[in-house]
Amino acid sequence: MKDDIKDRASIPVQPLLIFFACLGMGILLEYLFPFHFISGAWPLRIVAGFFLFLVSGLMAVSAFTALIKNKTPFNPLKPTEKIVYEGSFRFSRNPMYLALLLLLSGAAIVTGSVWLIPELLILFVSLQWFAIRPEEKYLTDKFGENYLNYKASVRRWL
Repeated sequence: MKDDIKDRASIPVQPLLIFFACLGMGILLEYLFPFHFISGAWPLRIVAGFFLFLVSGLMAVSAFTALIKNKTPFNPLKPTEKIVYEGSFRFSRNPMYLALLLLLSGAAIVTGSVWLIPELLILFVSLQWFAIRPEEKYLTDKFGENYLNYKASVRRWL
């Protein structure tokens, strides 16, 4: 890695803050302007939403466990020590961001809130532009061919 580049991704805002901003805005809009996409079928919504919560949690725990095992920080504002190929990183280059999207999707389904759907799109685009792109540039600069091989073999999302 070049000496003039900081040893961390140039992420302007913590991805978790983006998630909470999207969730908060969806909840606020739902409170101010209640609008549900499904008024009935609440047992099905609860089951489907909690399934997404479960998958999200399992994906996040798998990612955290792999990062801890490999002594690499999960905070994107800290230097990455190595590329992790284990756990949910075998299936997605961004399993923690995918877990956030699944979590917000589950909340939208459980509540039946129409307002959380555009927030889901905002979260997806924000993570793509403000977290994933800077991280990919940083990892390419730092790890070069090693990261490019990982990138070629594992999808960005799923």
